[in-house]
Amino acid sequence: MKLAVFGASGKTGLMLVFQALNQGHEVTAYTRSPHKISITHKNIRIIQGELVDYEKIKEVVKGQEAVLCTLGITGNKPSTVLSGATGLILQAMEECSVKRFICMSSAGVEGSDGGFWFGKIIMPLFLKHIFEDKKRQIEVIKQSRADWVIIRPVGLTDSPKTGRYRINEGKPTSKSIPRADVADFMLKLMTDTRYDFKMPAISST
Repeated sequence: MKLAVFGASGKTGLMLVFQALNQGHEVTAYTRSPHKISITHKNIRIIQGELVDYEKIKEVVKGQEAVLCTLGITGNKPSTVLSGATGLILQAMEECSVKRFICMSSAGVEGSDGGFWFGKIIMPLFLKHIFEDKKRQIEVIKQSRADWVIIRPVGLTDSPKTGRYRINEGKPTSKSIPRADVADFMLKLMTDTRYDFKMPAISST
């Protein structure tokens, strides 16, 4: 399949690109820092741009069969980066008649789904603004005309891919998940429609 990856130079995005190429997909990767994508492959196209550049975003989206998003932000300051960029991506998808959108969010966006310690202590004190924008991002996606899935991974690790993980529509069942397993699940969702218009949690077994 032909797919676009936004957030391609992040840790999960790189894993997603790597696995997609190994599976024979054609990947268009969008990043502001192309030097961070050290993958050389005949089926990868890297486009440099900012998350506010609609014409560049549309260039990435045009002709794709699916769009996968692993965008993230750092720093607990008021921001609309995630929600704003996601809105532009979805606008481009509608204009270019691309329907499938798979987005990585985070456990905790539903309030109680990240556990007591995370939901009551860590998020309000250290991640408040980040999660406010994640919630805005979710609303933007839900209001779109795309065929979307929003996944809610727990704490991301750099452990090797296991291929064994649990998908729950409510609370996750563990506190961590390898990025490689998140990437594996996102690629499966390009053709697996059972979670369409849902927000499944993904966690290790």
